[in-house]
This record gives sequence, C-alpha cells and structure tokens, in this order.
Amino acid sequence: MTTCNECTNFFPLEDDPSTGDCVQRVVDPRQAYYKSKPVDDETDASKCDQFQKK
Repeated sequence: MTTCNECTNFFPLEDDPSTGDCVQRVVDPRQAYYKSKPVDDETDASKCDQFQKK
C-alpha cells in the first residue's frame, strides 16, 4: 500500500509531522495556482491520480 508520506506532493507540518498538506499545482488558460488539502501521512494513496513517488 502506498501512503501520502511517500509522495512528492506531501508536505508535513512542523508542529505535527504525522499530518500535512497535499499541494498540487494547477494550470488553467488564465493562470497557474496551487491547491492544498490537509491529509494524514498514512492515508492510502493507491487511488490518487496525482501520486508521484519521492
């Protein structure tokens, strides 16, 4: 099983490394921006289409 902790998009929090943010860059015709969502480091990432191995 792959976890969010193994992904390049996972950034752990300084206060609690067991949680963090999944940060993804989004590009649309007008602009580029970043989306983030809070996740736990042990969250199952096997079905994530944005997963990239570190």
